[in-house]
Amino acid sequence: MSTPSLHITTYNIHKGFSQFNRRMMVHELRERLRGLNPDIVFLQEVQGLHLGHAENHDDWPDSPQHEFLAEDVWEASAYGRNMLYDHGHHGNAILSRFPILHAHNQDVTHLQFEKRGMLHCRIELPE
Repeated sequence: MSTPSLHITTYNIHKGFSQFNRRMMVHELRERLRGLNPDIVFLQEVQGLHLGHAENHDDWPDSPQHEFLAEDVWEASAYGRNMLYDHGHHGNAILSRFPILHAHNQDVTHLQFEKRGMLHCRIELPE
């Protein structure tokens, strides 16, 4: 009898850009995450909305990054918005092959201009 296992990946996606914002790479990130084939993905610095990037990049996803990354692979996702600004917001996300029963984003901000949050989810795992 084999022991059940759970494959988990975590990644700071830097809002879908390479180092120093030189290149948009959210499409490449999606393919790399899919290649890892995890059951659950924990993501940091996920762009929920950015109107400037949407205007400046023809291939910017129409949906929030966590939905774009999850599409057709992870059936459930949760997003916790941490930083809100005039042109959008970003935060943390969890993508899951299993149902997310509950999600709560906890504000853990220490300094007013450095918003921080912890996204907590309860996920239903198969028997």
